[in-house]
Amino acid sequence: MKLLVKLLPVLLLALCGCAREVSPVSALALDKTKDGYRLTAEIVRQDSVEDAAAPAYLAVSGADMPALLQRLGDLLPGELYLSHAQVLLLGESAAEESILPLADYLCTDNGVRLSLRVAVVRGGTAAGLLKNDDEVYALSELLERAAREGTLPDMPLYRAAEVLHASGTAILPALTLDEFGQTAPAGTAVFTNSRLSCFLDGSGSEGGAAGA
Repeated sequence: MKLLVKLLPVLLLALCGCAREVSPVSALALDKTKDGYRLTAEIVRQDSVEDAAAPAYLAVSGADMPALLQRLGDLLPGELYLSHAQVLLLGESAAEESILPLADYLCTDNGVRLSLRVAVVRGGTAAGLLKNDDEVYALSELLERAAREGTLPDMPLYRAAEVLHASGTAILPALTLDEFGQTAPAGTAVFTNSRLSCFLDGSGSEGGAAGA
């Protein structure tokens, strides 16, 4: 039922016979590369109302988020639809750069929901963790549940932007793949001067410097 509610706007658009097909994105993953960044998008695929929603993945490279989103849109058969995106994953190397320009850009993009949850992937690539779960919206439900239970910080995009502007310091949730290959909470990612400085484990002790 929850999945049906989330997909209802997309289904209505399809049933209304809109002039251009939409390509809804459910999650994004950003990794640093030698020459810039690589953005991986989880696209919701549903051939008919009766079929279960399934993820597909597209990746593009570029210098910054505007260029990445432009290239992603060029790959899609329909209009890039970001209002369903619920999670943005950041690889460690990407998070070591200042994330404030990224947060500001996404907050001013009318297609992006301000409640988008941001998490740092610990000990692996953001794209690798994104592709680990084949259930649409699985990551957002994990982060929302952890925020309610207090096991991970409740830090959606708009709040992260606010605290980074106020002090340059923020604590974001961290995720990793556990020994069973399952996506799991991995403590918190500490940002100083808008950059990832270290991780703290679940008990609050320092878990080592970023990238260690």
